[in-house]
Amino acid sequence: MKIEDITEDWDLVVTALQALWRERVSAYNTTTTVAQLNGMESPKEELFGISEAADALRRIGAAPVR
Repeated sequence: MKIEDITEDWDLVVTALQALWRERVSAYNTTTTVAQLNGMESPKEELFGISEAADALRRIGAAPVR
């Protein structure tokens, strides 16, 4: 089943994907802050899978606002 075809439990799937997106953004922000405070280079956003969670939300019709 494709994510675009979900009709049953749509609210549950959206809620779960939004939580996943928030957790990944929070982890990235925390890691970036710690890196900056220690004079280190910030990690790449791609390492946290933020775009994958956002893409899934977009495909299901519930894109996050950043």
